[in-house]
Amino acid sequence: MAFRNTQAYNRWWEARTLWGGLVNGSRNWRNGLLALLPNDSDRTAELNKLLGLQVLLVWTLNGELRGSYHPTCAPKIDDLRQQLGLGKNSSSQDLLQLLSAELLKLCDLGRIDGLGRLNLLNVQKETCNFLGGLERIRNQPLPASYDLFIKAIVWIFGYLLFIRLDSMHDPGGALIGFLCLFGFVLAERLGAYTENPFVDGIFGLPMNRICATISSNLLTANHPLATPPQNQSALIWT
Repeated sequence: MAFRNTQAYNRWWEARTLWGGLVNGSRNWRNGLLALLPNDSDRTAELNKLLGLQVLLVWTLNGELRGSYHPTCAPKIDDLRQQLGLGKNSSSQDLLQLLSAELLKLCDLGRIDGLGRLNLLNVQKETCNFLGGLERIRNQPLPASYDLFIKAIVWIFGYLLFIRLDSMHDPGGALIGFLCLFGFVLAERLGAYTENPFVDGIFGLPMNRICATISSNLLTANHPLATPPQNQSALIWT
């Protein structure tokens, strides 16, 4: 059971580290564009499109990992898609390819040079690695046979311990045995819930808040997607 909880926490922490990498990668994407694009009349439109695509990418990944969007975020994401001229079915991989195509277009137009394009491609490469790591955690849970074995052995051990303590004829033996059984089962269930860091609730990562942070960093704090579903005083962040 201890091994399972350790592995579950490692999965949870790895996913959090990868999301932290996406936050830093998005900021590097913004900084690279600000440093490379010429300061002329076309700069604002180009920045809005490329930064908007990056924000849409992380929100799309959020929805793919969880299987759905938060009800308050879904219409805002659809509005961003419409502003960028994209359909509702564009996946995170489609957006990565679109970002690469936009970089090629900027280079062909002479808006950025070859070295600048290479630097931005390196940022995209890191983003792609982070996406792949998160998808691996989602697509490869712990084996079902292992899950069943741990669940069975915890129940058997806890029940035998309960019977042993109950048979001691101590006034509090049954209560102590039940509390031990309950504690073992609770610890096993906590490990099972923590194995999936993308659930929307108390055991999952605050992915909506992370995506809102990226939106604020790239599209200003006044953008609709820069406001997370819960305020700063919320006890549970989703």
